[in-house]
Amino acid sequence: MAKKYRQDKSKKKGLISAAATAAAVALIYGDIFAPASLFGYLIMAGVTLASGFFAYTVGSGLDTTQQAPKSQAAVKKTGNPQVDMIIEKGNELLLDIRRENERIPDPTLSRQIDELESVTGKIFRILEEQPHKAPKLRRFLEYYLPTTLNMLKNYRRIESQKLNSRYAKETLVKIENAMDIVLNAFKKQLDTLYRDDILDLSADMQVFETVLKQDNLMDENQSFNASLFTEDNIQLDFTQETEDNIATNSKGFTSSASSGGFAQAVQKKED
Repeated sequence: MAKKYRQDKSKKKGLISAAATAAAVALIYGDIFAPASLFGYLIMAGVTLASGFFAYTVGSGLDTTQQAPKSQAAVKKTGNPQVDMIIEKGNELLLDIRRENERIPDPTLSRQIDELESVTGKIFRILEEQPHKAPKLRRFLEYYLPTTLNMLKNYRRIESQKLNSRYAKETLVKIENAMDIVLNAFKKQLDTLYRDDILDLSADMQVFETVLKQDNLMDENQSFNASLFTEDNIQLDFTQETEDNIATNSKGFTSSASSGGFAQAVQKKED
């Protein structure tokens, strides 16, 4: 990302540039047009002053030794100070993860982190729109995100040192493989937030279908199939998808999922 710098005026440099430019313009203008009347001299004075002002502005220049303050993304206020604080803290963690990603050369891991950022951003947007879901994200914000950030920091540190030891290489591989599981767990967290909304929508659709049929505006053999979306079916879909992804991507790791959410430990498979 390109660095942006704030403008810092240097009056001394600007004045020198303005004086030199004004003198040069006056000499050139007088030599070419040779004003012989008061009006001609006024025009020359105006051109000279305009040139001097332009030179002053350009001569002040940009002081690239001072970096501009970093702009912070606007955070949508939820009306709940506690939730706003949670979102702000989460965005700070996400920014730290993005910084680590910029310093990690591995393209595969970098793409995973990009996707993780995208999923996390969607989670935060849901929280902004539905602050009442904050309790469901407490562990995600207080444990999952900080632990993921710590993993990436250690990966970047070990990788930047270019260590050739077996322990260092194995650690890097462990973190790379663990990110598969973490990413799928984050996706499951996002899906879980949508579950209640899907169930509510299913109930509304069933009622709507019943009313339409009662008013003879819908054939009896027609259906929205909203009844297919039950809590058991949704839970089964989420669980099965995550288990399949973990089984496919773990590459030598197993995850022990607690009742609170995704794997709290990523352990090396026993030889």
